[in-house]
Amino acid sequence: MKSILALATFATTALSQGIFINSPAAGTELQVGETITVQVARGDYIQAMTEIGIAIGIQSCPDTRPCPSPDEYLQYVLYTGPYDPQYETGFYDQYQNFTITVPDVTGPAQIGVTRAYLVGAGYLTVVGSTASNYTIVA
Repeated sequence: MKSILALATFATTALSQGIFINSPAAGTELQVGETITVQVARGDYIQAMTEIGIAIGIQSCPDTRPCPSPDEYLQYVLYTGPYDPQYETGFYDQYQNFTITVPDVTGPAQIGVTRAYLVGAGYLTVVGSTASNYTIVA
């Protein structure tokens, strides 16, 4: 029984890590009020998959501790809705671009993306997230 639970936990963890932020590049300096494109990509799956949607947010990260994971906290939610990534010429992974405006926060920050989808013949519900760190200036 323990091995089945461990296998299920491993599989869910592996599946939930299926998205990543292509742009802006981690470590980029962002300007308050700037309009940016957040490109969210996903790897290819061999199983049936149905997207439920994603949320994109920016949170300020105090110098005294790291930002919490985006599956726990997004702070400034800048997009919620459908996620329908497509293949484009020259790209290996499917992706979708989202245009957002950087909120009025400064200092260390994180763009977080939380995604929900159904996978497999039985449509297992999976929630995953990813984040990249940035510096926001006035």
